[in-house]
Amino acid sequence: MKRILRILFCNLLFAITSISAHAQAQLRNMKQLKAELQTLEQKEGYMDDTAYINTVNLIAFLYADLYPDSAFQILSGIPERSKALSFRKGETDSYNVLGNAWQTKGNFDKALDFYNKAYTLAQKIKYVKALPGLLGNIALVYLNQGNYAVALQKFYASLKAAEAVNDKLVIRSSFNNIGTIHFYQGKMEEAEIAYQKTLVISRNLADTTGMITAYNNMGEVNLEQNDPSKALVNLTVAYELASKKNLPDMLVAVNNTLGDSYYRLDSLQKAVGFFESALTLSRQLGNARATCKALIGLAKVLTKQGLLKDALAIGREGLAKAQEMGQVQLLRDANKVVADIYEKMSQGGAALLYYKQSVLYADSLVSIESDRAATNYKAEYEFSKKELEFQRKELQQRWLIFSALAALLTLLIILWIISRSRKRLSITYKDLQQKNVIIEGQKKRAEETLSQLKATQVQLIQAEKMASLGELTAGIAHEIQNPLNFVNNFSEVSNELIDELKDERQKAAGERDQQLEDEILNDIAQNLEKINHHGKRADAIVKGMLQHSRSSGSTTKEPTDINKLADEYLRLAYHGFRAKDKSFNATLKTDFDESIGKINIIPQDIGRVLLNLLNNAFYAASLPSPDKIGINEGGFSDSDNNKTPTVWVSSKKNGNKVLISVIDNGHGIPQNILDKIFQPFFTTKPSGQGTGLGLSLSYDIIKAHGGNITVDTSDNGTVFLIELPIIN
Repeated sequence: MKRILRILFCNLLFAITSISAHAQAQLRNMKQLKAELQTLEQKEGYMDDTAYINTVNLIAFLYADLYPDSAFQILSGIPERSKALSFRKGETDSYNVLGNAWQTKGNFDKALDFYNKAYTLAQKIKYVKALPGLLGNIALVYLNQGNYAVALQKFYASLKAAEAVNDKLVIRSSFNNIGTIHFYQGKMEEAEIAYQKTLVISRNLADTTGMITAYNNMGEVNLEQNDPSKALVNLTVAYELASKKNLPDMLVAVNNTLGDSYYRLDSLQKAVGFFESALTLSRQLGNARATCKALIGLAKVLTKQGLLKDALAIGREGLAKAQEMGQVQLLRDANKVVADIYEKMSQGGAALLYYKQSVLYADSLVSIESDRAATNYKAEYEFSKKELEFQRKELQQRWLIFSALAALLTLLIILWIISRSRKRLSITYKDLQQKNVIIEGQKKRAEETLSQLKATQVQLIQAEKMASLGELTAGIAHEIQNPLNFVNNFSEVSNELIDELKDERQKAAGERDQQLEDEILNDIAQNLEKINHHGKRADAIVKGMLQHSRSSGSTTKEPTDINKLADEYLRLAYHGFRAKDKSFNATLKTDFDESIGKINIIPQDIGRVLLNLLNNAFYAASLPSPDKIGINEGGFSDSDNNKTPTVWVSSKKNGNKVLISVIDNGHGIPQNILDKIFQPFFTTKPSGQGTGLGLSLSYDIIKAHGGNITVDTSDNGTVFLIELPIIN
């Protein structure tokens, strides 16, 4: 069972036909059904789970109208299992779906047997919602067998039952099938009225299958009214809907009707194309009735084209298919087309034989009994509707009288409540006056407290700004110290070389070492070049500081190399941290996406965000933790407890966004405070080491840029992820 379902999932096509209201209400997307089935199959003893049986019934229902043989396989053993579990609703639904599958295959006796089983069981267990659909399915069998009297009785019974429980789908199906009976009886105006009702209900339900069916059936009515042009208008709408929604069973029906339309317009080549498409698709689906219609239509076209031998072979195949099903309408049409072919072949005896059969079947379809039944059942239905309307109006009048009395009683109660409330209000007003005095005092104290808090907030923000400035200055000082050290060192060495050169030149001409003098001069020249190089480096750092000073407070975005900015602040943050703690050493790693290019940001603001995150990263990496676990470039690792403190900075282009990651291998942020870290004045640092505004200000800056900042943490470290739009 499990294997069969998995194979069939790969080839599913969606379709909706008449089923009980209960099943229609539960019909869902096949992906969801597949997921539910897979979940249920993981449980022990899932075969005894009623939820599993319901899911299998729904899947089999989807297959019954397209792949009836697959539906039989899916339902193998399900009715018996339902009965063993006393799950009578599941058993009822299984019988109903089996009836659908046998009806698709054209075996109406077996279909009726299963429908009757389902209906009897539904009545016994009071499965009320299933009864309208089951009555409609039983009626459909009688319709296909040509027993219009019984079919009409069942359809009108189904219609009344469906209206009682407001089952719109069964109401739609009932009107459609009543229209079909009128069609077969030759009452085209009444058929068209019923089909138009079907269309209105289908539109209200957004039921594509119902709309296609209605348009197709109205097209058939137009053909019988000798108006093929109007038929093509309706059929074109039906064909477009069926193609757009990829409903193969609907395409079969519409192709057959289009073939008939073009046949009547003498556009025989187009007619052949549509009938052949219907034939191929109906055989793939195992839809015997549609196959038979396509064969009959194709035989008619070939006869008109003069291809009598081919027409006879196909016509006899259609007749055999109609006899196999016992479908009266198709038996009439098949005998008629075979008779016409024999007549064209000048075989009068055979033509007369098949023509008589055709007339017999035609007479049975338009019998006086079925015509009278149609009139009686329609009259009964209309009478019952009027009776219900009268009862409804009478009930409305009773409710109006009752409502008036209830309104009067309510008014008296309200007046009493108002009188009582006035007395209470007087007492309450005095209490409120006293409470207002108390509230005013509390309000003044609250305002004083608020003023103090605002002053404290200003002080804390200023402290955070000064802390950030101090960290930035320390980093820059450390950066500029390196080239200055080089300048000083090379200057001292150059002085020593000059003294050595002077000593050499004071020697006599024969004692002087010319080669040594040249080497000293070369060394001095190289030292001067290095002094110049490091002097320029110091000059660049100073210019950068001046530029930072001039740009401070800017609100103008400018194209900025985000990779370069991140790298610069990584170095500044590291040197700033080392300026505070000379013993601290860390590994710096970068992974920048060079395809990003420049993005529009306020560099000073984003630099401040990066500086805050990097300072936090170095702080976290520097904290001792006996069970700290390192992380490598691929993410967090579960080994190497002696890993050197490491900070990663990476960038990546993701669609129209840039992702910037700041990662440390500290021991993470406790989960119980994770949702507070972006709140103002919240900090995990010891008193005096942090104001709690760095991450809060960083969050506001990123939001102002139209971006987002998130955090992910574990015992192995912390990842801060910044998302910035490329165009903003």
